[in-house]
Amino acid sequence: MSDVVIAIIAVVAGSLMCFEGYKLFRLSLGIAGGVAGFVIARYLIGFTGDMGINWNETGKLVVLALFTIGLGVLAFTLYMKALIAITTIVCALWFYDDFNFLFERVSNNALRIVITFGAGLVAGVLIGIIVYYAQKWTISLFTAFVGARMISGVLAPILWSGILSGEYVGIIEQRVLGSDVGVNYSLVRVLLLVAFCTAGFVIQLKTSKK
Repeated sequence: MSDVVIAIIAVVAGSLMCFEGYKLFRLSLGIAGGVAGFVIARYLIGFTGDMGINWNETGKLVVLALFTIGLGVLAFTLYMKALIAITTIVCALWFYDDFNFLFERVSNNALRIVITFGAGLVAGVLIGIIVYYAQKWTISLFTAFVGARMISGVLAPILWSGILSGEYVGIIEQRVLGSDVGVNYSLVRVLLLVAFCTAGFVIQLKTSKK
């Protein structure tokens, strides 16, 4: 049930960012902060779990809630002061999540993580600076992309995964990219991301006053 609630919240929040991001930029930044906090909390739980620390369900929920609400409120409160930091964190985490396969030839696991996060951090800083000094179209594109990323992350597995068998590989992806492809490199996920990002960007430009 908790997964369903999280999925619904992600789609609603992503839709607000995707289609109303420029008009609700402060709220969008708060949502982005909450997403960053949620992802950081999941990594923290997973990392400590690998170290032998066992979390019960209540403990996991408390950590997730503290990081999600904490970073969300902090980003909303600080607003533009937090823009570059939040953008950097979000980009670094998503770059690691979606593009870590680019560095799979690096045999040293720790070095691969450092390189992937480092590339994401550099990209995040550059994007954050651009958005900070940007005009309407850049802010609209940034919020449309972040919102589309949240939506596609939820809808892609639902639309194309083998739900009954518990597999997270789509039928189309198996036939086009091979049976070993995983959800992190999902063709339908990319198509959904592009479609929602384009639609959100166009709608924001048409509906938002300068």
